[in-house]
Amino acid sequence: MAIPLIFYYHRLNCYSFNALAGALDADPFFEDLKIDLALSVDQLQAMAADSINRHGCAIVALSILTCQFVDTHRMIGELRSRFGQEITILAGGPHATACPEQVLQSGADIIFQGEAEAIFPAVLKRVIEKLPCKPVYAPAGRVALDDYCSFSPKRGMFGPIEITRGCAFACNYCQTSHIFGTQLRHRSIDAIVRQAESLRSVNRKVVRLLSPNAFSYGSPDGRQIHLPSMRELLSALRSSLEKNTKIIFAHFPSEVRPEHVVPETLELLKEFAGNDEIVIGAQSGSNRMLDACHRSHDIASVLQAVALARKYGFKIIVDFIFGLPGETPEDLTETLKVMEEVVRLGARIHPHIFAPLPQTPFASAQPGAISAQVAAALEGLRNKRGVYGC
Repeated sequence: MAIPLIFYYHRLNCYSFNALAGALDADPFFEDLKIDLALSVDQLQAMAADSINRHGCAIVALSILTCQFVDTHRMIGELRSRFGQEITILAGGPHATACPEQVLQSGADIIFQGEAEAIFPAVLKRVIEKLPCKPVYAPAGRVALDDYCSFSPKRGMFGPIEITRGCAFACNYCQTSHIFGTQLRHRSIDAIVRQAESLRSVNRKVVRLLSPNAFSYGSPDGRQIHLPSMRELLSALRSSLEKNTKIIFAHFPSEVRPEHVVPETLELLKEFAGNDEIVIGAQSGSNRMLDACHRSHDIASVLQAVALARKYGFKIIVDFIFGLPGETPEDLTETLKVMEEVVRLGARIHPHIFAPLPQTPFASAQPGAISAQVAAALEGLRNKRGVYGC
């Protein structure tokens, strides 16, 4: 098989491509498939040009978040203008899932909606064999996580191990529940351990666990924690890995819900995990806004979680979203007070700006902004070393 597959391997999308590469590895048809990773637009164009020069065509795969669509639209236009029909553009990701016609109109050839591990290899095979393809593909059902790997050891495309897919809470600003469902699917402990051992085989000393809500692992409903499952998972990982390998759980690229920060979950982290910091999702300091967002927790649970985690010796990052739809000056005042209290307790704030996402109840709202009042408050907290990130 001569024609390479080119992934636009942007830092915001690399985990998705790691999983697709893992799915391709499971199909003998792609045994000799070469995957090129373009880390920039210039690299992408150069790789496409080289493929066309060598093979008469190029196949490019894009994963698109809504925040990337404007830039991606421009990039697709440039690719199409330069290479015409000699390039085949495959597109997936959250924005393509929600707005397939818009992405097609931008110039993409084939769209993948939702989970693509099962359908992507089948469609790619047709593209390579120059067989007819539909413009839009959607999975027949939810993916069984144990059938696939989170990354590709064969190709050296490593990343976090996805342990849970889906989210029970369906917050009004978030696409996760709409794309992956509210019924959680948990990767089995045996499958997770096998992936962790593949990291060990290439001498990687950090194993990161990926989940929309880390402390939901093993939970039948995704709302109540299931301590035996978490203990069994972490214990099995710890037993299978070398002593100097760190297990990162409840930290980037995952977070935890405040009501799940309890002595039992923190003790599990202390016993098995290697991170001394956890990420807690608060999103607002106003109970009214938390209700409007469908967060299903209150401010008291946020402050209790921070205080308890600090008592256990953990550093804390707390996520807040600014410019949420319907946020009033009173809501903002309450949020700023909570931020001050969170920093006083020893945590850091991670500020985010609201962005309307398709498929969500807030899809038609205006994008948020950092007001002068919020900017001044963040600057004051930054001087106290109370801000993480920007």
